[in-house]
Amino acid sequence: MLGPFLLVKSVNFRRVNDDQRLTLINKICAGLLLLCCTTASASFSLPLTDPEQTLVLQFEQYIEAGQTDALAVLMPLPQQVKVASRLILVAKKKLALADLPSDYKEVITSLELLHQYRGHFIYLLSLADLTNTLRLYTVLQQHPSLLYLQPDLLPLRPKPSKAPSLHNTLYINENTFSVVDYLALGKLWQHTKGHGVKIAVIDTGVSLNLPALQQINQSYSWDIDLDIAGAVPEPQQKHGNKVAGLIWAMPHMLSIGGEMLQIDAKLLHNAAKFSTDHAVGIAPDAELIALKLQRPWTSNLLRALIKSELQQADVINISWLLPWVATPVRDYLRYLVSESNHGKGIMVVVAADPQFRPNQGLAAMPELLVVSSTDHRGTLADSSWDTTVDIAAASYVLTTSQLPGRKYEMFAKTSSSAALVSGWLALLRSLRPDLTVTELQLLLTATGTAVKQPLPQGQSFNYKVLNASQVVYELTKK
Repeated sequence: MLGPFLLVKSVNFRRVNDDQRLTLINKICAGLLLLCCTTASASFSLPLTDPEQTLVLQFEQYIEAGQTDALAVLMPLPQQVKVASRLILVAKKKLALADLPSDYKEVITSLELLHQYRGHFIYLLSLADLTNTLRLYTVLQQHPSLLYLQPDLLPLRPKPSKAPSLHNTLYINENTFSVVDYLALGKLWQHTKGHGVKIAVIDTGVSLNLPALQQINQSYSWDIDLDIAGAVPEPQQKHGNKVAGLIWAMPHMLSIGGEMLQIDAKLLHNAAKFSTDHAVGIAPDAELIALKLQRPWTSNLLRALIKSELQQADVINISWLLPWVATPVRDYLRYLVSESNHGKGIMVVVAADPQFRPNQGLAAMPELLVVSSTDHRGTLADSSWDTTVDIAAASYVLTTSQLPGRKYEMFAKTSSSAALVSGWLALLRSLRPDLTVTELQLLLTATGTAVKQPLPQGQSFNYKVLNASQVVYELTKK
């Protein structure tokens, strides 16, 4: 069913000077699309505008009148997505409703400017139904003011599959492992505990009602899905609190030698070394930008990243997986890490994929700092390593708990490693605000400890484990 769209692409529009001819062709194509959408027995395909790869949205079921979203598959990945009755427009200049085809005036519900950066204007165009959205998507392909456009898509997580095992024996000992020693916090904390740095946590939300998180300096919070102030997690959602606990947890009372003591600066270092009954955050003086996001539509992820930039984040933590990233998000992320923040960039830290799946997701973007996980001795904890992963860091560390009767619990896998590195990088950005994202990434990989990982098939690969002590030495030596 690619015929209607191939018809549009076969016309050499560079030689078309007759606007009426162009309009007629687009109307014919839109009409054929409408026929496909409303034919109960037919599936149909829609080419996806993507400068970096050739993708097609494959709809397996017809779209009924008034329907506002539908399931489709991005081929040839394949990646299942939900398609909304919204379009992401990336324009060369400011747009108004008058710049859009008048035929769609009655079905367009809003045109919202999300952001402007580097001569790009990102708009969210909402329509009343999906059929008209797809028709307009086809018509707008040749709009002179647009760089490109895409439907607003929600990538759906694939069903869990068994990852290839590395057959590693992991060493986990929370009684002897010290985050303070591992991250060289004793030396770093002499200089800074994160003052002046902002960390944006894009996750399930953060609850400041938890005793260990009450002291957090939260400069901004927003529910991205609902587009309202506040980032309070749902009762069943604990992931964002775990991330925040690793970075900010600060217990008011500690049990040391059987005696309850009020926490103060003198006790902080020694208390943090013994992790059996408490957790102490890595960068407790950093500011929190809490962004609650549970449905990562292209538009929602853009909103979260835009708010991170506008709130002047120095580090963005994304301790979760996204199997596919839309072009508008990829382009904006590249800008954030290389050009924003007065040219120093925002460090975007993401979790590596523990399933070691070939993907088009966040963990496949070389511009981001992709973090894998190890045990307490630097052995790779899972198969989350490929050429896009920058560094491996410790996992299985204590963080804030919401379990009944427990104050702290173990936080594992790449989510915890990414959060650990995010908090630590906040200290580095506070210590050396002059360094760019590129300089920090190069320093981490250059100082990382190389480890050879054998594979069951007889092959092997090398990976880098975070060497925090060496990094701190390089940044603090006279």
